Amino acid sequence: MKRLFFSILFSTVCFLPSVFSAEWFAAPNGSDDNTGTKDKPFATFEKAQAAVRADKDANKKVNFAAGEYLLTKPLVFTAEDSGTDANPIVYSGVESKTIFSGGVEIKGWKDDSKNGESIWSADLPVVNGQKAYFEQLFIGSRRATRARHPNTGFFMPKEVYQELPINERNQKRSYTEQAVIANDGELDLLKGLSAEELRFGQFIVHHHWDTTKRILLEYDADKNRLKMQGGAMKAWNPWRSPQFDKDGKQTKPGSLYYIENVKTSFDQAGEWFYDGVNGKVLYRPLPGEKLEDVTNGKTVFRYPRSGLNQLILIRGNTANSQTVHDIKFEGISLEFTDSPRRLNVMKGANLAPKVTGDLNLPGPSQIEPQQAAFWADAVVDVQGASNIVFSKCEIKNIGEYGLWLKDSTKCKIERCAFTDLGAGAVRIGGVGNTNNNVVDNCIIQRGGRLYSCAVAVWLGNATEDNQITHNDIGDFYYTGISAGWTWGYKGGVAFRNNIEYNRIHKLGQGAMADMGGVYTLGTSHGTRVCNNVIFDVKSYGYGGWGLYTDEGSEGILMENNLVYDTTDGSFHQHYGKNNVVRNNILAFSTPHQVAVTRVEPHRSLTFDNNIVVYNEGKAIGYRADKARIDYGSNLWWNYSKKDEVDFAGKTHKDWLDFGKDVAGVIADPLFVDAAKRDFRFKDDSEIKKIEFVPFDYSKAGVYGDNNWIKRALEE
Repeated sequence: MKRLFFSILFSTVCFLPSVFSAEWFAAPNGSDDNTGTKDKPFATFEKAQAAVRADKDANKKVNFAAGEYLLTKPLVFTAEDSGTDANPIVYSGVESKTIFSGGVEIKGWKDDSKNGESIWSADLPVVNGQKAYFEQLFIGSRRATRARHPNTGFFMPKEVYQELPINERNQKRSYTEQAVIANDGELDLLKGLSAEELRFGQFIVHHHWDTTKRILLEYDADKNRLKMQGGAMKAWNPWRSPQFDKDGKQTKPGSLYYIENVKTSFDQAGEWFYDGVNGKVLYRPLPGEKLEDVTNGKTVFRYPRSGLNQLILIRGNTANSQTVHDIKFEGISLEFTDSPRRLNVMKGANLAPKVTGDLNLPGPSQIEPQQAAFWADAVVDVQGASNIVFSKCEIKNIGEYGLWLKDSTKCKIERCAFTDLGAGAVRIGGVGNTNNNVVDNCIIQRGGRLYSCAVAVWLGNATEDNQITHNDIGDFYYTGISAGWTWGYKGGVAFRNNIEYNRIHKLGQGAMADMGGVYTLGTSHGTRVCNNVIFDVKSYGYGGWGLYTDEGSEGILMENNLVYDTTDGSFHQHYGKNNVVRNNILAFSTPHQVAVTRVEPHRSLTFDNNIVVYNEGKAIGYRADKARIDYGSNLWWNYSKKDEVDFAGKTHKDWLDFGKDVAGVIADPLFVDAAKRDFRFKDDSEIKKIEFVPFDYSKAGVYGDNNWIKRALEE
């Protein structure tokens, strides 16, 4: 058995008097030849796990001292690792200080500064006779910025095209040649770069709700054309060039793109560059960073071990009753994982130009689009399990998703932090029946760092009675919480999932489209989306909604939610059936507050007892005036024009004449300070008219000790 190494010195841990009948200790400076006592701790997880398996006592615990435990492969749990309901087996660490890591340190940094430019360099590590390839670099616990063009924001292609090659049987191949035509000057930094240099760069394009990554093959400076190859674009969501009317005015925006890891874009402090041609990694230090801190070990550069994107695998089988059950992890941190390449340059493709060298050598990722980055793995993969608990744990600085529950029940993720994520934080379902699980009181921040289309918390089909509660979710580029994930009216896919008391904010950030603070798909009878606070959702182009019932959403209650400052609406239903939107505050979104896209013969939704306020745009958008909606008694107010509320181009009198909202009112709801987003009420005289019931929106988000709450607000 391979021994894990350590890079952080052992620190003494004071343990409470033991209440366990069998207890072991491990430390980074321990030895697997030891007996596993506090004075003679083990060194590796595997040794501690073997001791737990061999001992027949029911009440067992392993204590891991602070420090870094380096992993070269995932830790695997099977049915034989199970505890009991009364006595779960506990693997305990020192919160934020016991780290199971997939990181590899880069050493040998030297100063290569010249011409007034501060640059550090190191040789690429050699692993199994081959130079390591990586797309993430961490300095301490900070993700360094990969050389990027433009440094901030995006470009929009002038034109987009793809050519579908035909094989000898006159059938379309699965790969295509693709290109963008850039606007003048935007890609001048690619001039003169060889094909070998280009192939270590990446083209990343955001097209509505998807992200695609491509290797750079050729740049034609005369035509401003950048050529790539990959899978055929999806007809329903291709890359797009902007559209213009006859007068030259842009009517629809194009897709957004940027380029990473070309040497000529390596121009900002804090950036790093993978120099695959010369076998180097380069870094431009930030002000105050000193090379001496690197050489003396105070500052550590790490990259994730190639291919190691999962650190804990829990592998049970519900079909033969061999589940893994009753294990608790507490105070454990999981860090520094890879996102393995999904595809290199297509084999058999007619490359133009021919790239010198072996195309199978390590090189940049080619990632095909898939909504919610569904192909991605999770650092913790739980399948066929029950009563698995993660408490006061951290998952951060990773390449893909954090934790995935599959075909599992009664698992709990409580007071955990998921930060700096390549994709999203938690996935539930999509495999087997995944029910009665809880994600509560977690901080989920800074996601989508490699895959912008990822969802913070995702509930797939075949999920029932799961609880997503009191989480603080922020700084993602796509959706906060998704549930359902079967398009259209295809029968039951998800039932009675509760999404309540979450604080969801800073989504989209102008990078993606067609998203929601809470986004649902498919039949979800009994699902509740209640008491959430959703704000600061900013889409690119269209579709930054607060509450979003997408295709076939059915049987969902959305109640007591506060939604404000979103583009382009507080609530939107693409199409659905018998949903209830009740007693919510929907405020200050643009260009409208409430919208429905499709008019259907059945009742789309009930909209009752809501407060709807705004100061620009319209109260009603799309076809919400024509769809079959039971408008009850709602309060409407336009702060900029007082009683002039725009109901999809109709006045309030028109609205009443259509039989809409006949018990509703046009009135100032008398918030304490709407301009400062204080939605408490000075008095309830107006809201009583629509039977609105005030709710305490301050309860949304994390709870507990003040430091935990403060951290959520500061992340």
